[in-house]
Parts: sequence; C-alpha cells; structure tokens
Amino acid sequence: MKLIYILLLIFSTSALYSQTAFPDFLHGTWKMENKEIYEHWDILSEGKMKGFSYKMKNGKMTVSEYLDLTIQGSDIIYTASVLNQNKGVGIDFRMTQSDSLFVFENPNHDFPKKISYQKRSETEIFVQVSDGKEKGFSYTMHKIID
Repeated sequence: MKLIYILLLIFSTSALYSQTAFPDFLHGTWKMENKEIYEHWDILSEGKMKGFSYKMKNGKMTVSEYLDLTIQGSDIIYTASVLNQNKGVGIDFRMTQSDSLFVFENPNHDFPKKISYQKRSETEIFVQVSDGKEKGFSYTMHKIID
C-alpha cells in the first residue's frame, strides 16, 4: 500500500512540474514606454488569447499586427499576423521557455526568430524581438489600469 502512495506522489508531482505556464498575465492593454504604441490582449477561453498591436496618432488608432496565443497539443503557439506582410498569413512561434520569461521561437523565419516577454511585475513587461543572435530590438511596456 505504501508503494502505491509513493508511486502516486511521484507521478502527480512530475505531472505538476511538466505543466507549462500560459502567459495569461498579458491580458489587458500595455503601452510602450515613451511611445504611443500599444498591445492589447483578451482571454477568449482557457488556453486561448487574442491580441493586437496598434499606434495612436492624433486620436486615431492604426492596427499594425494581430496576435494569437493558443495551446495546441502540448505546445503553446504565438502567432503574429503583420498587416501587409506574408500575404496576411500568420507566422507561428513555439514557446520554448516559460516562468517569468516567456520565449517564443521560429528558427525557420527570417526575422524575427525569437520573441520574448519578461514579466517584471504585474504592471510591467520587457519585450525582446530578435534573430536570436545580434539583430533585434527591445522595449518596456506598462499595463494601463482602468
């Protein structure tokens, strides 16, 4: 009987640690530091979020990119659909790291190959977009609290 409890404990612990965190902390509207560039995310259901990036100029919103986060099997996929690029087809990036740093990669894409969101606090994230080597850019975003 003790053996059954030990095995049950081992398997339940490994299942707990094998679960990947979903970056639902992104829910809401985020503003890029020192710029009028925003990212907005909505939770559609468990394991599914939709978002978009936009600029504000003279009170007018201009969307530049549509974003999706979905659980597909055992993977979390970040899909970016940039307007006027790739004939409107989204580019998928598979999550390769999670915790407070969520890294999404697609080594077959020209640029970017890597997108990461680092949760610094409940109201601040640090975003890096790169080719995984030298080329790239980064910025800080702050959550807009209603």
